[in-house]
Amino acid sequence: MTSDDNLNALKRCYELWNETKGESVDAWLNLFDETVDFRSLAMARDPSVDFTKPCCSKTEVIQYLSGLKADWSMEHYTIDEYVVDGDRICAYGSTAWTNRNTGTLLDTPKLDFVKFKDGKIVFFYEFYDTAGLISAARA
Repeated sequence: MTSDDNLNALKRCYELWNETKGESVDAWLNLFDETVDFRSLAMARDPSVDFTKPCCSKTEVIQYLSGLKADWSMEHYTIDEYVVDGDRICAYGSTAWTNRNTGTLLDTPKLDFVKFKDGKIVFFYEFYDTAGLISAARA
């Protein structure tokens, strides 16, 4: 697959993710390799965001997404810019989620670093306001 193919597939996943408010899990799962290295900046450093622990397989990513969707409701997921360097893509934008338990809104800048191999995501690292995430989960 080419850089353009990877970028187009990733863009479509983000578009669906926003349009469906987080219900397009299958689109993401189809794009992840079985042995994906998936990391979330919070890294489960607080029990209120335990779902953010590092993942090393598609099965563990499913657990991450289940935890996310159980505790949070998406308001929007907007990607404003993509930077492509071969098989690596950075996606920059913002996202907002409401914690289902506390009712608190988290609105944060978002940066995802993604690496592809043979048309599948093998590395995904997401950056966002971790202090805001933990605060909204505890409120």
